[in-house]
Amino acid sequence: MVQILAPKAGERILDLGCGEGILTDKIVASGADVLGMDNSADQIEGAQHRGLKVVCMDALEMKFDNEFDAVFSNAALHWMSPLSKVFENVYRALKPGGRFVAEMGGAGNIQTIRMALYNALMRRGIDPAQYDPWSYLGDSSAKMMLQRAGFETRSVTLIRRPTDLPGDIGPWLETFAGSFMQAVPENEHAQMIDEVRDALQPHLFDPYNKWVADYVRLRFKVVKPV
Repeated sequence: MVQILAPKAGERILDLGCGEGILTDKIVASGADVLGMDNSADQIEGAQHRGLKVVCMDALEMKFDNEFDAVFSNAALHWMSPLSKVFENVYRALKPGGRFVAEMGGAGNIQTIRMALYNALMRRGIDPAQYDPWSYLGDSSAKMMLQRAGFETRSVTLIRRPTDLPGDIGPWLETFAGSFMQAVPENEHAQMIDEVRDALQPHLFDPYNKWVADYVRLRFKVVKPV
């Protein structure tokens, strides 16, 4: 993704949803003037420990105006909603001719995991949609939304990327599906994780004893017209 961004020395670049700044660091190494942005104070603290220039801010609230040569985002946009507003804010933040390079979860991302989580809540009489934090776009809908924000599209692609997890799927669920867990009392979290694990095992546990997440990524590069 950093290669696709192709940062140049002296450019001003916004890393949107920078997390702890692992990729921000790589962009800084190009000589660009980089600002990392995330709405998690804990993640921003981690980025600050790397010595990066960062700000804690929600993408829906950012007010940058014609300030950046490029906006970069990796594995963050699918946590933001509505994405149409985020895209409008990014468009405004870019200078004319500026580029927006991003990868996020795409349509069908973790579909099997998501369905198991939905089923676990529905069995408890809970509407899962209100606890679902993710926004996954298809390539056509993403292209349309980006064009409505004013961008010229260079490439918009869905990529299927089944990914081995480093261990059991339980820690993945605790880290990324925490909002679903909040729908039930804390003393039921372990039971719910067990239920979801049992439902997923026939589909995502491979013969080599590895858990595989059914990732689908949406990658795009768009430009603000001059």
